[in-house]
Formats: sequence, structure tokens, C-alpha cells
Amino acid sequence: MIGPAAGALLAETRRKPGRLVLTGLAILIATVFAAGTLLFSETLRGYIAGRTQQTPSATAVAILPAKSAKPAEILDRLARVPGATGAVGVWSAVLPVSGAGATTSWEVTSDPMGGELSRITDPMVAGRIATSLDEVVIGASTAERTGLTPGAHLTLTGADGATREVTVTGVVPIPLDGVNALVAMPATVAALGGTLDQVDVPGAGGDSSALAAEIHDALGTSATVRTGADQRLYEVESASSSVTAVLLGVGVFAGVALVAAAVIVASTFRIVLTQRRTQLALLRCVGARKGQLIGAVLAEAVLTGLVAGLAGIALALLGGYTIIAVLRASGGDDVPSLGVPWAGLAGCLLVSVLVTVVAALAPALAAARIPPVAALGTAGSGEAGAPRTGRRLVLAGAFAVIATGSAALVLGAPDVDPAVGLFALAASGMVAFAAVVAIGPLLVRALGATVGRVIALVGRGPGRLATANAAQVPRRTAATISVLALGVGLTSALLVALASTQAAAELKVEKLFPADIAISTSDPQALRGRLAADPTLAVVGADESSVYVDPAAGVPEAQARAAVDTAVAGTPGVVVQYASDARAEVETITNNLRLIGLGLVGMTLLVAVVGVAVTLMLSVTERTRETGLLRAVGLTRGGVHAMVAWEAVLGGTGAALLGAVIGGVYGVLGAQVLQVGVGFVPAAVPTVAVLAAAVVLVAAVAAVVPAVRAGRVAPVTALQEA
Repeated sequence: MIGPAAGALLAETRRKPGRLVLTGLAILIATVFAAGTLLFSETLRGYIAGRTQQTPSATAVAILPAKSAKPAEILDRLARVPGATGAVGVWSAVLPVSGAGATTSWEVTSDPMGGELSRITDPMVAGRIATSLDEVVIGASTAERTGLTPGAHLTLTGADGATREVTVTGVVPIPLDGVNALVAMPATVAALGGTLDQVDVPGAGGDSSALAAEIHDALGTSATVRTGADQRLYEVESASSSVTAVLLGVGVFAGVALVAAAVIVASTFRIVLTQRRTQLALLRCVGARKGQLIGAVLAEAVLTGLVAGLAGIALALLGGYTIIAVLRASGGDDVPSLGVPWAGLAGCLLVSVLVTVVAALAPALAAARIPPVAALGTAGSGEAGAPRTGRRLVLAGAFAVIATGSAALVLGAPDVDPAVGLFALAASGMVAFAAVVAIGPLLVRALGATVGRVIALVGRGPGRLATANAAQVPRRTAATISVLALGVGLTSALLVALASTQAAAELKVEKLFPADIAISTSDPQALRGRLAADPTLAVVGADESSVYVDPAAGVPEAQARAAVDTAVAGTPGVVVQYASDARAEVETITNNLRLIGLGLVGMTLLVAVVGVAVTLMLSVTERTRETGLLRAVGLTRGGVHAMVAWEAVLGGTGAALLGAVIGGVYGVLGAQVLQVGVGFVPAAVPTVAVLAAAVVLVAAVAAVVPAVRAGRVAPVTALQEA
């Protein structure tokens, strides 16, 4: 039975609830960190899916015809399959379009313009949806370039040379691809000689897998048949390697966040139980067995983890909805909706409790080893003293070798799978973090000899006391620095990887678009001559299929576009693409990813504030007698405030330096493993530097409450503390 021992501990908690509140606060912040990461992952997944998924959610079966297949034959066979009624074909073509200035080739796609299989889901920018075969809608970027509005008339020329007059009824958001685009009814695009890209079959409430099997049997090898869910997943995964890379990276981020939670909980429990050393020894004196003490501590851990976990999840949800609301209120473009994985959050709560119990196990075992005779003395720190240098150096060196070797193996392995490579690199990062934890107390000594000298010089007496306090309990100081360094490292890795990925995307755009305007044509040399004759255009070059043009010096892009339209007028099969639209697409995506990443930065800073505050508050509580003695010998209240603040700055500086360096290195390595980056990008340095400075600043802010509490200690009261 653990009742009597647990009752005694709970009675002590009721007498001094501040300790339990601080312990729960550390767990709460760790849960906010983990739950927030899950929310980020789900939000990012939904955002990417929304931009890359084309197959409607109502599609039960997706049919992708082979290149050699005849559309009429596929549709005829499909009509004979029971349950395949209501199928909608997805057609596409590149056709000459006149009526918007010069005749140029546009990207023409089909949509049923309503119903559950429609791919037009965003609100209309202007006008209404098309309702007949002679009506079309155009993309928003196309409307902006051409000046077309609802009511305009266009002429489409089919593959057989026949023309069709259509009326623009509305403007809809279409993903920017640098090509003028319009959407018509499926029958219209098919009649103009379009290609059947896909057939969407709606569900009838039955088993989509069984229906897919029936359709596959009917079509044979003339088409690839997938369930709608498989097709949507395929579209997301095949959209680009960076999509999978980011999602895998976020998954690793969530896993590492749990490690941070364990470190915070273990450190906090160790401090609290050390302060309760006398009480635990008294329980041993009155007959409590070791098993009862262990059980009582773990029961307290379960309760603390459950309550703090629920509160942490609630705060993460509140923070997520607030960030989205602020972004939308500030006029952000294409701000995603918050994705809430309820099953994942429930798992996060369970893991929060389990991590709390596991983290409290080692402190509980240590508490059970306290001898009854310890009740005759006062509670000591239990963490003071010099660390064992030799053992820690050997252990840290071994971890460093393993981390470096595993990272080198991942980078040197040919054709490594991105998922395997990322997880292996994450394991390397965790081993590197273990090396930091192992050598942490020794790093505190080095930090005191470097940054501490500056703090002692600037802060004078309080600065020297702060450096001495940090060195007096190196394990506690190292634990605080390690947790902060992990948060800074994760965020630095994310920011550096995003910067590298954006640079790679911009280089790809530059490669695809050597100039601002790319014009595909069957006779590039003839077109080049006409374009070169226009003084508003500067021909950059040409190849076998395209001519590349920039606006001449001082010429606005709109004027250059009009000149290109005039030059290509009457030339069949011409496709004009604009690099600015492709760059805008890259910028939109990366900006949204960066905004979400900044949410993680804010979460990391929250961890920094509360983590430092909790540790300092517990430290101030433990050092009440010492603080009183300092006040008695002349240290002013302001001096006490400065001492606690400088101690926080010392830890924050160490964490910022370690996290920024390690995180930056692994951010570059991660982008290389996933083949989405271009290596180190100097542009990421200012962002990481701002992050590091912010962590130091918020560490000082976190010291405000503990510093005020320490300053209130009266010398007489402190001298009476047991």
C-alpha cells in the first residue's frame, strides 16, 4: 500500500503548493511544445494537400487512361460497370485562344462546374460559374494579365482547326503556373480534341476497393485504376520531394519534442525531490518502505502529468487558433486552416503522462535511497559540487563520434531513401544532443570562463555572483541549457532548411525560366527575329523550342507582355509563360511555411521563458537562506534582482550558441539528405542570429518573477529558514 506515504506527500503539497505548480508548469509547457508540433504537422499537411490534391474527396475510384488508350472505348467499358454511374472525365488541352489581344495558346481544362466531383472549390473572384457548353471561367492571374472580365467573348481553336465561341462567366482562383488558363465543361474540351487525363467515379456508399477491382477487370491494361484515397495520397506524395521532406521533418520534430519534455520533467522532479529530502527521510523514520516512497512519487507524477497534459493541449489549441486568426486579420494571403488531429492529441496526452512517470522514476529511486538519518539535518542541494570530468569526457566523446559517423554514413550512402535518411539523421542529432547533455556540466565551467567573464565585467558584483551560482550547481545549470539548446536547435534547423529549400526552388525557377518571358513555338528563329525588332523587348536567347525575352531597360513588364502578344499574333501553337508567376507561386508557398515556422519559434521562446522561470524559481526557493545572508552583508534588493537576471542571461547565451550551431548544421544536412536544398545559405544567418538574441532576451524576461521573489527575502526571515 502506498496510501500513508502518498498522503504525507500530498499533505506537504497542500502546505507548499508552489512546488507542485512549478513542476506541473514544466510539464505543461513540454506538452504545449509537443501538441503544438502536432498541430503544425496537421496544418501543414492540410495546406500542402489543398494545394497539390486535385482529385475531389467524393471520388471513390480514379481512372488514369494509358497514353495509347482511346477515350471513347474507356468510357464505353466504364458505362457497363454496375456502380460506376455518374463518372466525370477530366480533359485537358493546350489550344489557341483569341479575343484577349493576340492569339496565343492557353491551358484548357475541364470541370463539371458543380456537384460533388467539381474541382472548383474556392469562392468565385468575380461573376458566376459556367452553366452551359458555350460558357467558361478563367483563372484569376489570367484575368489580371489579359484584363478580361465576365461577359467577354473568346474563340477557341480545336485540334482539327474548328473554332468555338465561348463566353467568360466568371473568374476563379487557379494555381499559378505562368500560363493563361480557362476551365470549360468536359464535353466542350473533349469536342475540341482534348486529352482524357482522368475519370472520377463517385462512391455509391459501397466498398471503393471492390468497385476499383471491378473497374480494373473491365478496363484491363488500358488504364491505371486506384481508389480515390490512394489517388489523393499519390498526388500529395508525387507533387514534389519537398512536400514529403517537410512532412517527414515535422514528424521528427514532434518526436524530438517528447525528448525535450522528458528532460524538463526529470530535471524538475530531481530539484523538487532534493528540496524535500528531509520530509522523505522522516517518512523513512516512521516506517515507510522504499517501495512506498517510489509509489507515492510516481502517483504524484501521474496526477501531475494528466492535469498538466490537458492544460497543455488546451493552450496549444488556443495558440494555434490565435495564430491563424492573427495571420488572417493582418491580410495574409492563402492562410491555411488549423488542422486538429484529435487522435494525435489524445496520444499526446497519454505520452505526456507516461513521459512524466518515466522521467520521475530516476528521481523517485534516488529519493528512496535517502537514509532515515538524513532527517536529522537540513535539506542540501544534492546537485552542488564539481562534475566527474573524466567519465563525462569519455561519454561525450563516444556520443560525438557516433553522431558524426552516422551523419557521414547517411550523407555518403548512394541512393538513400529520403525517409530512411531523415530518420537516421534525426537519430544522429539526438545522439549529438546526448553528447551535449553528458558534457553539459563541463560546458558550464567553460561558459563561466568565457561568457561569465563578460557578465562579471558588465554586471559587476551581481554578475560575479550569478556566474558563481551557475557554477555551484553545474548539473542543474546544464539541464536548463540543454533544454533551451534543444528548442533553439530544432527551430534553427527548421529555419535553415527552409532557407535552403527556398533557394533551391528559386534556382529551379531560374533554370526553367532563363528570362522573364518564355515563348514556346515550332519556329523559334523566325519568332526571335520579330521579337528582336521590337525596341521594348530584349531577346535573351533561344533554343530548339523556345525564345526567351526580357523587358528592355526601363520598360514595364505589362508593356513588354503586350509587345509579345503583338509579335506572336497569328502564330499557331504558341505558349507564353511568365517567370514572375512561377516566382510568385514559390514565394507564396515558402512565405506560408515560414509563417508557420515562426509559430514554432514563438513556441520555442515560450518553452524558454517558462523553462528558465521554473528552474530559477525552484533555485531561488532553495537558496532562500543564501539570499538572506547576501542581503544581510549589504546586497541590495536591486542587486538580488540583477544577480538572478544575469544567471538567466548566462544560461540563455549558452543555449543560444549551442542550439544555433548544432541546429544550423543539421538543418543543412537535412536539406541535403532530402535533396531539396542547396547547402548552406548565408541569408539564413540573420534569421538564426535574431532567434539566438531573442532567446537570450526572453531568458532575461523569464527571470523577472523569480528575481522579484528573491528580492523580497528579508535578511531576518532568511536567517531563520531551515
